[in-house]
Amino acid sequence: MGRFFINCDEASILSTREQYGDLNPKEAFRHKLHQGHCIRCRSFHKNNERFQRELRGLKWVTLSDSQKDSIKKRIAASLKK
Repeated sequence: MGRFFINCDEASILSTREQYGDLNPKEAFRHKLHQGHCIRCRSFHKNNERFQRELRGLKWVTLSDSQKDSIKKRIAASLKK
């Protein structure tokens, strides 16, 4: 029988992986079990979820290849000075 209780370091990794839907059922159970008794890890998970929501809500700017080339050229010219 495997170890059910995990430490806070393992819980933080599982918390982050959960944000990406990357936990198997055993890992999800261990994570929930740990969060049930650890207020710091519950807080970490809550903040991690908030951070992920904020990232998803950002309006990302996409650049065309010509815009990227222009920026690269301007950076290179600036570095030569």
